[in-house]
Amino acid sequence: MANSKAKSSHDDEHLDAEQKQPLKAEERRQQILTMVQSQKTVQLDHLARELGVSRMTVHRDLDLLESRGLLRKERGGATAESSLLFESNFHYRSQTDEGIKKELARAAAELVEPGSAIMLDDSTTTLMMCDHLELIENITVITNSLAVCERLRGSSNVQLIVTGGNYSDTHKSFSGLICEQALSQLRSDWVFLSASSVIDNRLFHQDQEIVRVKRALMAASERKALLLTSRKFKTRALTQFADLTEFDKVFIDRQLDEASKQRLNHSRIDFDLV
Repeated sequence: MANSKAKSSHDDEHLDAEQKQPLKAEERRQQILTMVQSQKTVQLDHLARELGVSRMTVHRDLDLLESRGLLRKERGGATAESSLLFESNFHYRSQTDEGIKKELARAAAELVEPGSAIMLDDSTTTLMMCDHLELIENITVITNSLAVCERLRGSSNVQLIVTGGNYSDTHKSFSGLICEQALSQLRSDWVFLSASSVIDNRLFHQDQEIVRVKRALMAASERKALLLTSRKFKTRALTQFADLTEFDKVFIDRQLDEASKQRLNHSRIDFDLV
C-alpha cells in the first residue's frame, strides 16, 4: 500500500514537471522584465521561485537585461530603470498605451492610397499601422525598423524596402551612415513618424542616431504625418529633431490635456484628435 502511494506521488510530480515546461531564455527574460515593470522592485529569490530556475540563472538574466538598459540590478533583486534610455527601449515602448497607439495607427493608415510609397520610422506607434497596410493593394513600405520588416515580410501586397545600417537591439532598428545614405536615394509619398517628447511645439528624442534617421526620413518624403500619444506632452527627451509645423497631418489621442490643446490651437497647429 505504501509503495502504491509513493508511486502515485512520484507520478503526480512527474505530471507537474511535464505540465510546467521550462521557458526559453528570451521568454524567461521577457517575463522577468514584465514582473519588474509591473512591481517596480522584485527580489531575486522571488524571480527564481516563480520561474522555476536557479538563482545563478536569474543573476545571468538580470545582468543581460541591465546591459540592454531594461532594468537596474541591485543586491538581492532588480528595479525598473526609469532613465531616458529605458523609455526609448523597444520592449518597454511596445507595452505602453497599446490601445491608444492602435487608434492612432488606424487613423493614419487612412492616408495611404493603393499604389503609393510610404516610409515608417522605428516607433512602436507606426508599427501598429502594419495591420492596416496589409489590406491596401500594391504599396511600397520603406523602413529602418526590423519590427516592421518582421511584421510585413510575408505580405504579398507590400514591396518592402529595409534600409540596413548599424543595428540596435535597444531600438530594434537600423541607423548610421549606411541607413541615411539609403534613405537619401529614395522618395516616398508619405512618412509616418512619432516622437519621444513634445516641448513647446518641438519634437525630441533621446538618441542622436535616431534623430538623424528621422530627419533623413522626413527629407525623403513629399508629405509628413506624426502620431503622438498624449503622454508625449508630459515627458522630456534630449535632442530636438523637428517642429510640429513641419507636418502635414498630426494625430493625437483624445486624452490630451486642455492646456496642450489650447497651446496647439494658439500656435495654429492643425491636429486631429482620435
